[in-house]
Amino acid sequence: MIKRFLLLLVILIAGCAPKYPVTGPPKDPLPGTFFSSADESLSHKELASAMKGNDFILIGESHNNPCDHKVQAGIIEEMSRTGKSFALGLEMVSVDRQDILDRFNKGLIDVDNLREMLHWDESWGFDYELYRMIFETSRKYSVPVFALNVPREITRNISRHGMESLSFEEKTFLPENIIYPPQEQVEILERQFEFHQDMIQADEPYFQRFIAAQSVWDTKMASEAIRIHKDRQEPVVILSGTMHVKKGYGIEHRLRSLMPHARVTSIVPVRSLEMITSDNPYHFFCPPVRSGMRLGIVASEEDGQVMVTGVVKGSLAENAGLEKHDEIVKVDGKHISSMADLHHAAVNAAQGDREMVMEVLRNGRKEFINIRLMRAMPATQ
Repeated sequence: MIKRFLLLLVILIAGCAPKYPVTGPPKDPLPGTFFSSADESLSHKELASAMKGNDFILIGESHNNPCDHKVQAGIIEEMSRTGKSFALGLEMVSVDRQDILDRFNKGLIDVDNLREMLHWDESWGFDYELYRMIFETSRKYSVPVFALNVPREITRNISRHGMESLSFEEKTFLPENIIYPPQEQVEILERQFEFHQDMIQADEPYFQRFIAAQSVWDTKMASEAIRIHKDRQEPVVILSGTMHVKKGYGIEHRLRSLMPHARVTSIVPVRSLEMITSDNPYHFFCPPVRSGMRLGIVASEEDGQVMVTGVVKGSLAENAGLEKHDEIVKVDGKHISSMADLHHAAVNAAQGDREMVMEVLRNGRKEFINIRLMRAMPATQ
């Protein structure tokens, strides 16, 4: 899903000197500072105390933001120190790998080996090192960790071909009852869809499949969290992308539908104090990450091929000459067979502050595209 932030700074200068001294804009708070929906700062202990009595605690994140993950680990640690037991549920791991997490929970797999055992790079794609402190904290305080999601290929197949394309085995991973988003969220998604429609040449059936895939994704996480809560008779802390937490949509909507009397609260990251709203009860501040990841590529992955389905106007990709329908074959001489491969290649190029040399097939001809990644460019969130 493509997410954009547009920062517009407007400066109005009066024609005469002000009566009182002009001060600059308020400084950002320290990273990891907590706030209530009323914009009141909270200490770690105050937040942990506020979490008491809830059945489910949702903590959002931008997947590529180290500060977000540090805050999540800090919340887990502070809650553990209260002495009340709870379970940790992860969007990042699919339920078919729960046996690996069971062995981790028993101390049979250490944090260093978990990455390989979970096939993390292939199944999730975001750097495991960003999540290491979460696993280390759960190990330190004996917090059991659980997988919440369906395997990614299932939602990918739903988005591309519809629910009817799933095999019998794939359907066994689906939640018993798929809960669709509330109408107000559908309207927001429709506006986003219309904005991107020309760029990706999507049609209404595509939008309906997208809604179905998102509904499976969120319903599965909610139903698994409820199962864990009932089995263990203790709260479940859920870590997931912010878009699955904001405004009570996503996971919370499904939790309340499946378990009407559930006590649910949420904590979402904000990148400025202006982003604090009453839509969520708690927030934490983390500055946005800065990297060279805004390539402007809309791509799809199928059968080991990464195809460009759209190029954002004015982006690095367009300026470098990448075109729709290009097949990305190699980056910096390494074969690309998944979106995770492309992500890692871009990260490596950005960290090295160098050009990314992309080999593509265009109408059967080999072309080379050089994209210069600028580390100072704000990343998409």
